[in-house]
Amino acid sequence: MDLHGQFRHKSGPRTSIRSFVTSLLMVEALSFRSALNHALEIGITTIHLKSDARDLVRAINMQEQIAEIYGILFDVKTLASMFSSISFSFISRSENDKADLLAKNAKSRPYSTSVTGDI
Repeated sequence: MDLHGQFRHKSGPRTSIRSFVTSLLMVEALSFRSALNHALEIGITTIHLKSDARDLVRAINMQEQIAEIYGILFDVKTLASMFSSISFSFISRSENDKADLLAKNAKSRPYSTSVTGDI
C-alpha cells in the first residue's frame, strides 16, 4: 500500500481495498491518510478533519497507539506534521450524515470514490 491508501499488486495497478480492510476504524484511518495526502498534493496548508470515530480522533490528538492501525496512525501523524495548521475533532454520526452516506456508497465499490463540495 502506498501513502495514498492505494494497494499495488503485481497483476494490476490496484486491487480491491475491501480485501485488506479489517474494521471501520481502519477505514476511518485510511480516509484520514488519503485526505491528508490529497490536501498536500493540491497545496492546502491548513486543514480541520472531523470524524465520528472517537477512538481514532483521541489516538491522534493524545498520541495514543492502537495496534490494529499502528502503521496508518504513524503515516497520519507524519503527514500532519507537514501542515502549518491542522486539527482533528470528533463529530457525532448524526451530524456527519454526508460523510456517512459517502462511506456507505464507497463500501460497495472496489475503488476510490471522489467527492466535490463540502462534507
